[in-house]
Amino acid sequence: MVRHLASWLLWWAAFFWLWLFLTGDWNRIEVIGAACGAVLGATVAEIVRDAVGVSLAVPLERLRASTMVLPVVFADFAIVMATLARSLVRREARRGAFVTRTSTPEAIGNARRRAWTVLSAGFSPNAYVIDFDPEAGTVLLHDLVPWRKSEEPA
Repeated sequence: MVRHLASWLLWWAAFFWLWLFLTGDWNRIEVIGAACGAVLGATVAEIVRDAVGVSLAVPLERLRASTMVLPVVFADFAIVMATLARSLVRREARRGAFVTRTSTPEAIGNARRRAWTVLSAGFSPNAYVIDFDPEAGTVLLHDLVPWRKSEEPA
């Protein structure tokens, strides 16, 4: 019961702040609407999560492996802007390339780990995950400018 309450409260907080973020207006009516919407959203989310039997915990080792994701986003942004500027000056579009990399068993392990890998690797504006192949132990990515750091933690 305590686990369900803690999970419900986390869902409620996420939906409440998401509502306020998306509306962009912080008046009394929106706060009440956010609270009501969060109650409904958290209740439905917890019922569905319990019915499916999925745990939404993020493994701590994946959090530690993702510590360099945010700094790389800034470097990737500079790479993308330089590529766009070059394309504008030369009047030729840079298409990028699909790249297949061998991935770690930890990244491919289960659906929860794959989802976390796709989410954290997706912050990069230079590279994003297309698909995993668990049998072959590979991940398919698209790179605008090939740079291995952009692909991490995939």
